[in-house]
Amino acid sequence: MRPDPDISVNVDIRNPGQFFACCGLLEISSRIWPESEGWFGITGRRTTYFIATSGGHDDPLGEIVRRIGEPDTVIETDAEYYNPGLRPLLLIPFDLRLDWWIESGVNKSPLKMWAGQQTPLRIMIAMQTEFQQINPGRNMFSQQRPMSGRWGIDAASSWTARGLGYSPDEQNMPWATYPATEIFAAIGLQRCKPLRIEEMKGRWFSYHIWTCPLEISVVPAAAVTGKGQIAGKYVFEAKMRSKQYGSFDWGRPWTEEEAEAEADGRAG
Repeated sequence: MRPDPDISVNVDIRNPGQFFACCGLLEISSRIWPESEGWFGITGRRTTYFIATSGGHDDPLGEIVRRIGEPDTVIETDAEYYNPGLRPLLLIPFDLRLDWWIESGVNKSPLKMWAGQQTPLRIMIAMQTEFQQINPGRNMFSQQRPMSGRWGIDAASSWTARGLGYSPDEQNMPWATYPATEIFAAIGLQRCKPLRIEEMKGRWFSYHIWTCPLEISVVPAAAVTGKGQIAGKYVFEAKMRSKQYGSFDWGRPWTEEEAEAEADGRAG
């Protein structure tokens, strides 16, 4: 029997940032209320992400937002091993380490979209500051704030230096940014880091939409590898926007032809 949700958030499923933000929202909910389950509901062109916390709180989404936005809750770790641009973070209240931007212990992941003076700690603290201006609710992911630094996860905040004639990040100029999407996506990527599609030219990755209630421990099987009740597979490119900075591009559905080719490759 499907549980009654007490958190509902509108989602643009073409935006990989909002997808991973849903994963991050469930991650934090589960660390506050361990029995939390999350799933996507699709009605026509509208997609909603639901969480049933089973915690009995009057405003669980507001409580999550309050805890995430509290100051002095994030620190760098392993400073002796990494330069500032790669140092892992620890979200102290949730005992949650973030280091998805590192591969093989020392190398930067192709998902890392920031450079220059931006560091994980600076980005997270700036996101927390702007996050306090967000009104928790169904449209949380669509609330924007002017910011000069970001993770580069949210496709809605993307830009191209060619299109603008300059790079906002390199010029340290404020740009419309969606802090709720970025901060929760940065959390969601830790457990639900997507698989790279090696057959596609460029840095392409995939994610899967699941429609049955799942606890966070089993979400990677659905979100990353596509096991269970899956409503669709999407692919996106982690695209460089200038020489140093990039962002996740908009996702698109995995086509039937691509699915057939993938199946043939596995069979072979």
